[in-house]
Amino acid sequence: MRQCLIIILILMLGAASAAKITVGPESADYTKIQQAIDNATDGDVIEVHSGTYHENVYVFKPVTLLGIDTGQGMPLVDASGAGSVITLATNGTTVKGFNVTGSGHCGCGNSGILVDSSNNYITGNEIYKNKYGIYVKPGMINNTFLSNDLQENNITVLDNGGNHWDADTSAGNGKSLTLQNAGITALGNHYSDYDELTEGCNDTNNDGFCDLPKKFDGGSGQDNHSSIFAMNH
Repeated sequence: MRQCLIIILILMLGAASAAKITVGPESADYTKIQQAIDNATDGDVIEVHSGTYHENVYVFKPVTLLGIDTGQGMPLVDASGAGSVITLATNGTTVKGFNVTGSGHCGCGNSGILVDSSNNYITGNEIYKNKYGIYVKPGMINNTFLSNDLQENNITVLDNGGNHWDADTSAGNGKSLTLQNAGITALGNHYSDYDELTEGCNDTNNDGFCDLPKKFDGGSGQDNHSSIFAMNH
């Protein structure tokens, strides 16, 4: 009984230690995303307000990065042509609701989101005009990618498999997002180089998904249920 009470107390203390940290141009805890990460504790939620953040974000703690539209759209993270925009270097992080652009052009892995860890959740991001849109390093597994929009990246995705890209195509699952085509719901990623018939994407049953998988430019991974429409996040 005493051991159970000790375990409960530890869990309560852990939950109490998790905090919400804000980042924004004004009226926030920090003005830079990296400052917030550096000062965060494992499990904290970092809310990033609308604005443009010129930085390379290196996530080395298991935190949640949550983009908040405070009236000027999703926050934009721009690496200004150097390195990767967001690097996930530890397991168990979440990145949701960001515009991600401006990586360097090195074929060594400069990307919008560089995944160098496992068991992460990346969703609802607009990732565009990078060397690689998403680059998953070899051996990194059990990462989940859903409802991301990848546009005009030199190489859309590099992934050698072992990660989760497939949408739940069933309607009414409580987790669906509405596509730009009204009335169609899905939880798929959209790729600007794979959303037309001339690119190999055909939607014969009009469910909003390409009939055939999107095979990634690099590696052996693929997305079996890619969306034919850009997402409304």
